[in-house]
Amino acid sequence: MTDGTGEPPGGFSQMLGDFSAQADAMVTAAKEGKFKVSEEAGEALKKAINDYVFDWNSNKRWFQRLAEKPKLGTGPYAQRIGDHAVLVADGDDLSAKKQLDMLRDIVLRANEAIDLAKTKYKQQDEHGVDAFKNLKQG
Repeated sequence: MTDGTGEPPGGFSQMLGDFSAQADAMVTAAKEGKFKVSEEAGEALKKAINDYVFDWNSNKRWFQRLAEKPKLGTGPYAQRIGDHAVLVADGDDLSAKKQLDMLRDIVLRANEAIDLAKTKYKQQDEHGVDAFKNLKQG
């Protein structure tokens, strides 16, 4: 966090950045026709992503609770600890809740890339069938 409290353990922020770059690369490659996937393979990939998104949505209320100030008492020290807990959970882009939200968004971008890749595969397949028909007729 920018207030000096650190970042998630285990280099999670770095992994999230790497994963984000990979999702962006998937979208770009799919748009350019460099990433293509069959309907069956695409659906298998999408199932894994959709299962994750379903689980994420099922736990969203718990993620929201991360940003709530814990009830530790009314004393000044308890208040400071509670304020700090809110900052750690939802204070900036390195906070736990924001990182979880960003991970969901990255996964949704990967899902978009798979949809594009399926479309490109289908277009290539249709083009191949047309080319084969032309060869057969000629």
